[in-house]
Amino acid sequence: MPGMRLDELIGKLRQGGLDLTAEDVADAVWLARRLGAAPPRDAPGPPGTTPARRSDPDSEPSPADSAGTPVTGPAPARTDAPAAPVPLLTPGHTPRPRPDSAAPAAFPVRAPAAGALPGLLGLEKALRALGRYRVASVRSEDDPLDEEATADHAAASGILLPVTRPGRRRRCDVQLLMDTGPAMAVWGQLVEELRQACQQSGAFSSVRVHHLYADASGAPLVGTTAGPGRHTRLRPADELHDPTGRRLTFVISDCVGPLWQNGSAQRLLHQWPRTAPLAVVQPLPPRLWGRTALPAEPGVLLRPAEVGGRLGFLPDDEPWEEPAPGARPVPVLQPTPEAFEAFARLLGGAGPTSERAWAAFTDPGTTPAATPATAAPRSDDDLLRAFRAGASPGALRLAVYLAAAPLTLPVMQLVQRAMLPDTGPMELAEVLLGGLLRQLPGTEDQPCFAYSGRVQDLLLSSLDQDTAGLVLKHCSAYVERHFGRGTRNFAALAAARLADHGPAAGAAPLPEDTGPAEGGGSVEAELFARIPARVLRFYLPDLVTPDPLTEAERLLDQWHHLADPEVLHRAREQALAAAAPGTGTVPGTGRRSHLVLGRILRAEAGTAAARTAGRRAELLREAAAELAAAYTAAPADSRERAETALELASCRRELWQLTAETDHLTAALDVLDPEAAPWPGLTEQARSWFRARQREEGDTEPDGSGGADARQSEPEGSGGTDAPGSEPDGSRAGPGDPAASGPAPAGSVDRPGHGPAQEASGVPQAAGAGPVPWPVAAHRARLLLRGRILLDLRHPGAAVGELREACGILDAEGASDAVRGPALLDLARALRESGAEDGQTRRALLRARRAAGDDPELLLPCLAALAAFHDAAGEARETDETYERAALLAPADGALRCQLLTAWGESLLRRASARDGAGIVDRAEYVLREALKSLPARSAQRGRLQGLVGSALAQRFRHLGFLPDLFESRHLLGQAVRAAADAAVRAEAWLQLGRVRLEGWYRAGVPVLVDALQAYENAEREAQAAHGAAPGSVTAARARHGSGAVLVLMGRPGAAQEAYRAAREQWQRLIGVLRDVDWGDVELTRRTGEDFTTVQQRADAGRGMPEAEWQVVAPPWWPWTGDWINMVDVDQS
Repeated sequence: MPGMRLDELIGKLRQGGLDLTAEDVADAVWLARRLGAAPPRDAPGPPGTTPARRSDPDSEPSPADSAGTPVTGPAPARTDAPAAPVPLLTPGHTPRPRPDSAAPAAFPVRAPAAGALPGLLGLEKALRALGRYRVASVRSEDDPLDEEATADHAAASGILLPVTRPGRRRRCDVQLLMDTGPAMAVWGQLVEELRQACQQSGAFSSVRVHHLYADASGAPLVGTTAGPGRHTRLRPADELHDPTGRRLTFVISDCVGPLWQNGSAQRLLHQWPRTAPLAVVQPLPPRLWGRTALPAEPGVLLRPAEVGGRLGFLPDDEPWEEPAPGARPVPVLQPTPEAFEAFARLLGGAGPTSERAWAAFTDPGTTPAATPATAAPRSDDDLLRAFRAGASPGALRLAVYLAAAPLTLPVMQLVQRAMLPDTGPMELAEVLLGGLLRQLPGTEDQPCFAYSGRVQDLLLSSLDQDTAGLVLKHCSAYVERHFGRGTRNFAALAAARLADHGPAAGAAPLPEDTGPAEGGGSVEAELFARIPARVLRFYLPDLVTPDPLTEAERLLDQWHHLADPEVLHRAREQALAAAAPGTGTVPGTGRRSHLVLGRILRAEAGTAAARTAGRRAELLREAAAELAAAYTAAPADSRERAETALELASCRRELWQLTAETDHLTAALDVLDPEAAPWPGLTEQARSWFRARQREEGDTEPDGSGGADARQSEPEGSGGTDAPGSEPDGSRAGPGDPAASGPAPAGSVDRPGHGPAQEASGVPQAAGAGPVPWPVAAHRARLLLRGRILLDLRHPGAAVGELREACGILDAEGASDAVRGPALLDLARALRESGAEDGQTRRALLRARRAAGDDPELLLPCLAALAAFHDAAGEARETDETYERAALLAPADGALRCQLLTAWGESLLRRASARDGAGIVDRAEYVLREALKSLPARSAQRGRLQGLVGSALAQRFRHLGFLPDLFESRHLLGQAVRAAADAAVRAEAWLQLGRVRLEGWYRAGVPVLVDALQAYENAEREAQAAHGAAPGSVTAARARHGSGAVLVLMGRPGAAQEAYRAAREQWQRLIGVLRDVDWGDVELTRRTGEDFTTVQQRADAGRGMPEAEWQVVAPPWWPWTGDWINMVDVDQS
């Protein structure tokens, strides 16, 4: 507004509802002088271009510029040429781009979308009227002191009492409480726009948004965040109460969620303070309010003369039943300017006020909605008929379009915007609440829905084939954005098939996909595979093969490409029919049917449905039984026996990973025994082929960087010659342990239904490699699987030969990096655990790193293994650099990042526990705290991570002497002993807590010495429970030494000497069985026992002893012992 005088500006601002003070105007004038003048609205400029970017004189020239023509002078500061177009990326769950991607950088922007609130400006104006709402005037603590009036009053009365001047009239606050019911996700934009309108109205001092949840008992809780993967701290809803009436509350809900069905939400509204204004914002149309748990009716709302939120209600129609005594009327508002204007007039009016509005009665005795006991389940036809009778035309059309789409909320909204842009969230909510959809189990974080089979077919019958293909095309675009271009896009495949109108379009099998098969995944991923396949079958029914066994094999192959659980279910039915007694007439059909059925059951065990239902172990046991029958019936030297052996061994290894029963691994080794048929013949053929391939290549190394490792991969004399148990003690692999050096290497576990038996039929090869005979591929698959099982059984010495030979064959085959990388990682793990030279382990790890390239799935386990190797070798700088790169590469909210941060934090904490660790202790605490923040709330590792963070804080106090670190360490270690499920973790936490309590007694007098003694005794007891009494453990020996130190300070020399003697005996037992011990600890215990009289004399001074003597009397600050890999739980998912 150029040229406007100050009084005119103030007048227009007051006309807009802003009550300005002189200070506000002065601030605005000061800010205006420092802001640049805005460009004129009609400034010339080419349409569709963005302003040129300002050049940075300190930035380096790009490679393209430096390689072009030489620069003859300084670059101008600005350019008139339009800037290059910048790619836009709308917010969403998009995968991280690959490092080798050539796509230009993108930044998130807000894409235009239809608003959820009609008349947003009108709504802001209506909300601005709520600024007139005021509560009873009370003296505020913020009122300014009137010094002159206070002095006059004190002189006149002789009593000094403060006298204040009336302060500025305070605006009220508003809080938006959003329900988190299953269908409320569609109203997220409405809540955001309502929050924006409240903020931009200028009527409120603060605007806050909370979300309403239900706990296990159905009671309401509130939090500040909502959505998948976003954690929130839940607290009781009554914490939002404001009896002063200064805070307005709007509850945004469709009133059909679980909280409303069990009556908790109604009771919450009834218990809200009567002096605090409260209203429910109902986004559904009024014609649907009668179906909700809060049926509202029109009438007149009455407010008495006193200020506040007390209201009365007179309905237009006489109710069927009188409201219960004490029932409270709650206004129910539509999200329209008219409804909010009426509510604002009701609250802001002077004296008694009445307004026409909708309201509902709530009473404290609201009970859960009862389902009629005699009501029979309605058929799909009745459900669809009822929906069509009451739904709007837009909702009817939307339901038909959604029948061809995977029903996740983002996809439903995408289909709605693409196919029905004239509809909004109202129609989508009608579909969600219309009774046709059911939410799939296991999708609480990211809701997924499905029609019943009959309802979906009826809706698809109203949709022509071309339109269904268009819907799937839009879904395929979402798949590319959400899952990445490298993912199988089943929607795109189905859309392409539907575009073919030929009569035989559905006869041929689906084309093969060259990507990796995805046997199992989340419910959402399976939904994106199952729905397109179902739509495709509806329009293009498959031709059924008469032979059940052939049909089962065809369907299993189709499942490998489509990942559709329904296809797998049909395959199982066909395989069961083929395996029935008396079915097969061709010789060999019976054992082949057992093999196919076993593969199908193993594949089914890897699906999300099996994991959700807890049937993985049951299905794997059934698969093992079928595969064992096929293995027994197969001829001794047949290809079929080799394939069955590989499949059976893989299945038993999966069972071990699930149940931790080592008998499964032993049985798997039996069928992979190199002396058992058919392996001797296959081994000889494979080694002959390998020698011939080496002669053809001139006996050169398969990998130019392999060096000695590649030359040592000669198969002769290396396959299975090492007896189990020949490796040194101390192997640490266990059930559920992906690798001893860190997180699981990609590909180290065979995919369900696509294991070594399938890999043996065709190995991915590099360009130019010749075909690999089947015996070679089968022998290589046996070596890899047997080597990994030997690692699982803690026999790394025996595994080295198997894995080294397998890696040599992979090099000779020219196998792809995706196969070579995990094999080399397994070889490196075996070499490291068997005590091989560091040079061999380093070469294997570097070869695996080169094979991984820039593929994150292959690179992450390589970096984790390399970091652990550097840490063991004492290479601190390389350790930190490698862990940092791996943590940055890992998914932000994934479990792998938490494991990497924990391993890195342990390494830093171990170095920070040394005398010169003061410079690194801050980083150790930061990394471990980051790992704790990214850990799921109910993880079994929470107690251990809390103990690690507490130990890091204790070490920081030791180095820096900051007393609050000591108190926080005591708090976290106390939480750790309560949360830890493992006795070994509790023992270590108690040991750390004993030292922290003892230091707290010396520094601050709290806690008492008996608490420190109790902690050390608990540490010894838990250590014995975890490790046994004979020969004992390092933790138990340290705990006894700590008990002795506390007993000395307590003035109990006899008990102290006994504790020191028991600690010496514990150290002697550990040394006798060649356990790794810290000789400094052993020497300290011996020296303390010998000089006990001197120690006792120093301890007599108590807390008054000098710092130097305290360091002698007190036990050491022992570092946290134990590795992350020992604490990984058995997979019980």
